[in-house]
Amino acid sequence: MYNSINALKTLITEAGQIALKVKDSGIIVNYKADNSPVTNADQEISQFIYQGLQMIAPEITVICEERFKQQLTTNIFWLIDPIDGTRSYIRGEESYTVNIALIKDNIPIIGLIYQPATSKLYYTDSNHGLCIEQNQVLLKQNQRASGNDQYVAVVGAQDLDENTSIFLQNHNVRKITNISSSIKLCLIAEGSADIYPKFEQTMEWDIAAGHALIIAGGGNITDLHGQQLMYGKHNFENHHFLAFSKYWLNDKSI
Repeated sequence: MYNSINALKTLITEAGQIALKVKDSGIIVNYKADNSPVTNADQEISQFIYQGLQMIAPEITVICEERFKQQLTTNIFWLIDPIDGTRSYIRGEESYTVNIALIKDNIPIIGLIYQPATSKLYYTDSNHGLCIEQNQVLLKQNQRASGNDQYVAVVGAQDLDENTSIFLQNHNVRKITNISSSIKLCLIAEGSADIYPKFEQTMEWDIAAGHALIIAGGGNITDLHGQQLMYGKHNFENHHFLAFSKYWLNDKSI
């Protein structure tokens, strides 16, 4: 499967081009039962990635946010988020991403996150390492975000609630960056940020690719009891979690 990394990189970047083309030609917004938005780009990218994964590994089940959901009967499956940060995408912002993850035995073993607006791609390579490219040029990875036991946190644009504020106050966080989408997880993976606490429900496809990247970068995502987050749960729902870099992991007891 790791021989397919190049094919996956091509697939996700081409999916990102669809997002850009739809943005130029006209975004059509509908609303799901939970009142969250879904666009024609979400649907087109979902279909495109599904077909691409069927060509790469037709034996592996595909679970996607927008379609092709099904009951799991296997220990290996893809988790896809065609556009993570749909509201940002609709507003014309750059922070939306396309996410692809492969789960095996409840753990993300491959992850790719692509930011179409900046042509930036994060992915796990064939040696389980973290790689970052922009315009197909391999980038040097950032050094530690902070020092002297002072930490940088990332939170969602709407996520600075009371529980999050208390957690950050109790853990010597010196800087808080608000950003939408899986870019938060990319920043944790590369070490530009140290901690991302999430005290609300998310779905597995929201974080699976980022979790694989964070593991490749030496960090992890755990529940509030320190147990690594697992995938393939009922309804693919996550509860509260902490995503943290290798620096946080080395310095603190989770």
